[in-house]
Amino acid sequence: IESVCLQNHHSVTSLQTVNIFTMNYFFVALVVPVLAAPQYGGGGGGGGVSQPARAPAAAPTVSCQTEYTTIWDTEYTETEEQQCSTIYVNQCQTLTKQQCRNVPKQQCSTVQERQCSTVNKQVCKTEMRTEYEQYTETECNTEYKDDCEYHWEGQGEAKVWVPIPGTCKSNAYDTCKDVPKQKQKQVPHKVCNNVPSQQCVNVPRKKCTTVNQQKCTNVPYQKCDQVPKQDCKAVHKKVPKRVSRRVPKKVCNDGSGSGYGSGSGGSSPAIRSGSDAVKFQ
Repeated sequence: IESVCLQNHHSVTSLQTVNIFTMNYFFVALVVPVLAAPQYGGGGGGGGVSQPARAPAAAPTVSCQTEYTTIWDTEYTETEEQQCSTIYVNQCQTLTKQQCRNVPKQQCSTVQERQCSTVNKQVCKTEMRTEYEQYTETECNTEYKDDCEYHWEGQGEAKVWVPIPGTCKSNAYDTCKDVPKQKQKQVPHKVCNNVPSQQCVNVPRKKCTTVNQQKCTNVPYQKCDQVPKQDCKAVHKKVPKRVSRRVPKKVCNDGSGSGYGSGSGGSSPAIRSGSDAVKFQ
């Protein structure tokens, strides 16, 4: 940009110089042929009489004066500024989370277990039974028999006593004897029997089961987020600035009436100013 602006400044200055040179050259080109052209007489034929030559016109006098004009230039100012932009970067942090798993475990407890066995238990009760009491009682019987007178009969070894007929008398005879007897009676007595029965007792026993128990541990993990961040850097640059100054300018009048600032129709270059000035971004 600096090179372009410097070239523009030199171009404006050169253009002014060229225009002044062109004006002078144009003036000479017009005047010299007029002065050099031959002068002839009026028409008419014959005779070949020559007319007296005209006197050359006097060359106009060039007068110059100094005027002040405004010229524009470009100056560059070096600046350094921070240019920032928002970028997103990964920001990570280490967190922990619980990770659980099932672990088999033996879980034991003491339980009361009922154990039963069959035992014979003697059960007794009182019953009435019939018993007989033994005793002896004397009983007497009266019998009647004949009492007779006897005489021997027979001889020798065969001799026996023989009742004498008509001499017998029936006499009562009592015969007594002890007779065993028994008496029936109801006597209470204890009757016992073995009765089977269930005998149970509580026996402590260790009972174990396999259960799943959750075991948790803290596991680290990375959590990343996109966070905004200001990314700044120093930018060194040259900034153009249009400046103006008043300079003297020599303006000449060549006699054609175009001198001394005769208006915008002249050939002098126009200097941009104000809103028409060249602006650099």
